[in-house]
Amino acid sequence: MRPIELLHPEQRQPSKAYLVNELRKAVYTWREQGYPNTTDTTKRLLQYWFNEDHIVNGEPFQFWFCQREGIETLIYVYEVMKKRNFIDMARDFGAGPIQGYDPSYDQYPLYAFKMATGSGKTYVMALSIVWQYFNHKKENKNDYTSKFLLIAGEKNVIYDRLTRDFKDGKIFRVLTLIPPEWQEEFDLKVILKEDPIHIIPEAVLFLTNIQQLEEKQSRKKEVEEYVDKVMELPAVYNVSNIYQENRIKEVLTSCSNIMILKDEAHHIYSFEKAWKKILLELNKNLTSRHGKGINMELDFTATPKTETGALFPWIIVDFSLKEAIEMNIVKLPLKGFVKGAEEIASKKTVERYRAWIDAGIRRWREYKEKLKPLNKKPVLFLQCPENEEADEIFNYVNSVPDLKNKVLLIHTDSTGEIKKADLPKAREFAKTIDDPAPEKNPYEAIVSTLMLNEGWDVRNVNVIVGLRSYTSKRKVLPEQVIGRGLRKMFPEEDANVDKSINTLEVIGPPGLIDILEELEAQEGIKFTEFDTEKSLNLTTIFVDENKLDKNIEIPILSPRIFIREFHLEEVEVYKLPSLSLPLENKILEMEYVAVDVLKGMEVIKRKWDLPVPQDPKSVIAYYTDQILKQLKIGGAFAIFYPLVKKYVVEKLFNENVDIDDPRVLYKLSSPEVQESLIKLFVETFKDLTFIEREPEKGDVIKLSDIRPFIWSKMVYPANRCIFNYVPCENDFEVDFARFLDKAEDVVSFSKIVPKIGFFVEYRDSEGNLRHYYPDFVVVLNNGNHWILETKGREDVDVEYKDKRTKLWCEDAMKLTKNKWAFKRIDQKNFEKYRFKSIEELISTMKED
Repeated sequence: MRPIELLHPEQRQPSKAYLVNELRKAVYTWREQGYPNTTDTTKRLLQYWFNEDHIVNGEPFQFWFCQREGIETLIYVYEVMKKRNFIDMARDFGAGPIQGYDPSYDQYPLYAFKMATGSGKTYVMALSIVWQYFNHKKENKNDYTSKFLLIAGEKNVIYDRLTRDFKDGKIFRVLTLIPPEWQEEFDLKVILKEDPIHIIPEAVLFLTNIQQLEEKQSRKKEVEEYVDKVMELPAVYNVSNIYQENRIKEVLTSCSNIMILKDEAHHIYSFEKAWKKILLELNKNLTSRHGKGINMELDFTATPKTETGALFPWIIVDFSLKEAIEMNIVKLPLKGFVKGAEEIASKKTVERYRAWIDAGIRRWREYKEKLKPLNKKPVLFLQCPENEEADEIFNYVNSVPDLKNKVLLIHTDSTGEIKKADLPKAREFAKTIDDPAPEKNPYEAIVSTLMLNEGWDVRNVNVIVGLRSYTSKRKVLPEQVIGRGLRKMFPEEDANVDKSINTLEVIGPPGLIDILEELEAQEGIKFTEFDTEKSLNLTTIFVDENKLDKNIEIPILSPRIFIREFHLEEVEVYKLPSLSLPLENKILEMEYVAVDVLKGMEVIKRKWDLPVPQDPKSVIAYYTDQILKQLKIGGAFAIFYPLVKKYVVEKLFNENVDIDDPRVLYKLSSPEVQESLIKLFVETFKDLTFIEREPEKGDVIKLSDIRPFIWSKMVYPANRCIFNYVPCENDFEVDFARFLDKAEDVVSFSKIVPKIGFFVEYRDSEGNLRHYYPDFVVVLNNGNHWILETKGREDVDVEYKDKRTKLWCEDAMKLTKNKWAFKRIDQKNFEKYRFKSIEELISTMKED
């Protein structure tokens, strides 16, 4: 499954969370119906987020299903069903008797999101903020808010990560969260815990951690510590700001109707009750002073559990580790077995666990060797039961020659918090752990305890050695064992066990395997087992320095087909045909009648006003976005929006209309009108959208310059390809690569993969601008160049691809003076004969 695939509730493993199973069904139906009973603002946001194309950092971007389900469920519960307390939710969605419910918590809307590590909780937080912000601005200031408090858990690394995402509103600029027509209206001030607070803005996001809400030390001691801290910094501070450090708790007393988001802030054990009281007290004070307390509280975590291990009853979303693995969102965990390994009865930790420690180091070495061409640094994570044992293992691992001075030791307290002495180095390491440059981060292994909690899940952890005795009594969550290494090293690639791509190897004694088996039982999954003696099979494609004479240069030609930039003055609305719709004086209401089928008489009769869009700007924006989406035009919203509006006012009806007229807005919400208006614009502009120009020659793509990349599919070791292997998609391509490597007239060849960067733009059968990546580039001994496509089955766009690629070859010949030609190789014809050369193959294909 892909991360963006929409799952039906019946495809899901039933959740153990009290509300989730029924909520999944309700949200799925609501989505299928087109999100009824939402505000116009929410409709626009949902449309923009999930039904429009997005580009982030130059790459196509789509929200994952789990992120979509997260924000959809919140909107459904809060806005559509208006369930503002747990008891209300339990009546409609609860599964049996309520357990673990504390009525004292039910003072304001409280919702929890159980989302597996690596599934994008931060994105759901950002979506929630944008949804609240614009509904507060455009719809209802009481139900929604523009004030937010984002609380990181006890772990400073969580606060650091959130700071990187939210500081100066970065996440709202980088991600496609805000529709283009509203971007200028988004003015959210982000205040970090260390920032001085003079006035509270109308729209504000406070970012802090849980410690700032706890009871503080004496004011004198706090000021002394703060002065010591700032004296080490070059910045100049106003003395009046000293008392404002860590004073967010006081500031919040004047922020009524605030939305609280907690990232791993529950800390599954003792803190929940203690700091929950702080929030309840805050809500009480706000309500007393301002008549409005906390707007809502959202918990985001992979482990929303009480200190007894029970799930929070107010969980509304449950996206499990199993689903994250199956949808290729995180790495695939593997259980490693060490043949003949036994837990030695020794007081010395290294002696007791030596077999598994050494196996982990061997696997780390293998990964280091395999990943070296990719300039990736694998990280070995050794987890120990206690700090004293961690010290002993650190001394041993740090004595291994190729790990000397590359091992980071992290001590934790009883809650899993990093001890203060280790904190500065540990926090810095967490930020740069994946960086391969030794001068930026020299560490390649971490030694810590099994209790190390959230915030340490980074991409480059390939091997985890978990050391836990049979007799260990210390409580360890199964999620903690593998959670530190679940994020994918290669985000764009699926997990592949055979190729060791995006896999997480977990090695340890029977005591650790017990923990993994507990996790398997909890999640309903079975981790693949592997022998630690079996060699890695990770395949890297790279330029073979011994075959540089097989280099191929592909000219870069400027595109022939461009998306045309529109200028409003060029478009004349009066030339567009009118749809001449009548503006009906229709009563905007509907009637419901229920008939007793036995008696044949009406027993219920009701009339309701029909819902009519309230914001004409949002309606026109919706039409504009749909038109641009079908035309495949980006960045033209500002040009098309007034054009669509002008057409609606002057041409859509049989008379000029007022855009604010409810009858106009009602008509625009009709599916028939939507289809007709959008179709008119698309048909009118689809050919004007593109312009064709004679190409120009730019630089060249040299295969010798291609950086190494991983390959999870088939390969063929060819002498005439500059790469160490020819990357192949299927058996036919392997056979064809074998033929090219032996053909009498072939000098060099290569499979064309996206990493090479060569494609030909073309218009498909529906007129959309697409990118076509042919299969092979071949150079013959007479200097001719061929682009060859090996396809056994043709699709509807074949003729468009072929025609455009032949034209590209003609252009390349004109501009480079080298002969370029294109040919599609039919599999059946290829397999009929034994060809000796490309020329023979091409001539045979011509005859066919």
